[in-house]
Amino acid sequence: MLIQPKDTEGLRARLTERPLALFGMGGMGAKIIAYCDAHHIPIACLADNNTEKQEQGQDGRKVLSPQEMRAAYPNANVLISSAVFFHEIKKQLEDLGVPADQILSYTLFIAENVTWSALDQEADWKRMRMRNRDVAMWIDENVHSVIDYGAGEMFLKTLLPAGCAEYYPIDYIRRSDETIVCDLNAGDFPDISADVAVLTGILEFVTTSESLLRHVSTTTKQKIILSYMTLEKFPDIEGRRISAYVNHFTEQEVIDLMAQNGFALKEHHPDPSHEVNTLFFFERV
Repeated sequence: MLIQPKDTEGLRARLTERPLALFGMGGMGAKIIAYCDAHHIPIACLADNNTEKQEQGQDGRKVLSPQEMRAAYPNANVLISSAVFFHEIKKQLEDLGVPADQILSYTLFIAENVTWSALDQEADWKRMRMRNRDVAMWIDENVHSVIDYGAGEMFLKTLLPAGCAEYYPIDYIRRSDETIVCDLNAGDFPDISADVAVLTGILEFVTTSESLLRHVSTTTKQKIILSYMTLEKFPDIEGRRISAYVNHFTEQEVIDLMAQNGFALKEHHPDPSHEVNTLFFFERV
């Protein structure tokens, strides 16, 4: 998520009125720590349910359990950094006796309108490479052509089997001379047929998602591989909105959409780039 507070001075005042505890050591937590350090907003302690996380950042601040945090800083405002687990953590804090007005949300750091292009500026290509390695395991030697929707840095191309002679990188901006620029939200779908279609990290952000899946199913001969953050894994609609998600499918709805277009689920598992995300592998029926 993109750190872009609506009211910088108001945020500073809110975060410094009491001792501040930060709950959640994920990517958003790291960004909030960096923001607070840069704006001289002291963080009294860090908390997380994973007690193996002993330190966060170069300054070696110790990570406390929620119970330790509550005992050490009973008067603290507790800022929840996790969008995916926000409601679970909020309930946990309430059960520990933290007053409602002392539980703060990561949304304090988020702009009113978040766009994919803004998020793209902070893309973590290293994490996406982890996903691409899993995707490549489903692309065998019989595949001769791949179309990669949301190709980004085109790392997938380096993982394809030697016999795959045709690679078509699709993206909304030109990242290299090879990029095929398409505005998927405008229904500008590429007129390209391939053995395998890959759609990772894009479906949540596409307003034409169902039309896009119909098009991809029509133009794909063998397999479709896609990633998606399902509603079961991330049920908070407000959190999805500020993540720039524009659709909210359940896992079964994804499977049913693909079945309606002639593709059956063969395998799915957690996305290595984000454990709450899911990687789906479909084959033509």
